Amino acid sequence: MKNIMVIINPKAGNESANMIKNQLVSHLEKYFTAVNVKVTEKSGDAELFAKQAAQEKYEAICSVGGDGTINEIFHGISEQLYRPKVTIIPSGTGNLLAKVLRIPRIRSRAIKSFEFNRTKLIDIGICNDRAFNLFASIGPVPDAMHEVTSKEKKWFGLLAYLKNSMENLASSEEYELDIQTDSGSYRGKVDHLVISITNKLGNLVFTKKNQSLSNGKANVFILKDRRFTTRLVTFSSALSGKIEESEKVEHFIASNISITSLDQQETCVDLDGEKGPILPVKVEILKQHIEVYLPKNYKD
Repeated sequence: MKNIMVIINPKAGNESANMIKNQLVSHLEKYFTAVNVKVTEKSGDAELFAKQAAQEKYEAICSVGGDGTINEIFHGISEQLYRPKVTIIPSGTGNLLAKVLRIPRIRSRAIKSFEFNRTKLIDIGICNDRAFNLFASIGPVPDAMHEVTSKEKKWFGLLAYLKNSMENLASSEEYELDIQTDSGSYRGKVDHLVISITNKLGNLVFTKKNQSLSNGKANVFILKDRRFTTRLVTFSSALSGKIEESEKVEHFIASNISITSLDQQETCVDLDGEKGPILPVKVEILKQHIEVYLPKNYKD
């Protein structure tokens, strides 16, 4: 039986994910013999539902939520021998993976864009024992994202993240880190650290290095200086697609990364906008580990 489990996070983004349930189920019934809808009530539910779908050998999982929901789903199936294919209906604030896969932002269009005849194997990352789909990061901007409440996300969306980020940037201190990778190492002061499976942030191509989503490698960017001028120059380099050419940025392309704090500071790693483990951590990029459905307009 070709069945699909729909996992809806009603609290994602502006809390309107439930509104598209009927339209989504109607569309899915054209391609699947059974559609099972699960609605999350708390953090961790999406992970448990996804694990259930893998263990019961569902053909596919449909994520209706934001990047955090996808993160939970990927974590739920990442350690399973059988992993259902995943399709994404963006309903969160950032929807970064959906943008990378060129899934339409408007949900009614996103639903119609899937004919379930095209897939792609993509990499994911594992940070200690937690999965992430695009980014693992350390710095004042990721920290600010954790401080945004569900109410703020509902009413202000990305503006809430921007406000908190600006406040954190003004008062942040540098980290002292030891970063070891299979292609190089760095030890010293860090303003921001980003491990990125993609070379894009939304529609912004911030580097042309390591553009593949499926080669088992990630870009590792280390911004070494918190001064305003350095951040401005680095931002300008990112806008031109050459962030690695900024003088104060260390860049590696790696599959295995370890990060240790040198100053005894309790430092949290952000995974796709959600709080991850505390340092020290080991990160591994798993090559072509998850199979995702592509919209009909997707081009490599």
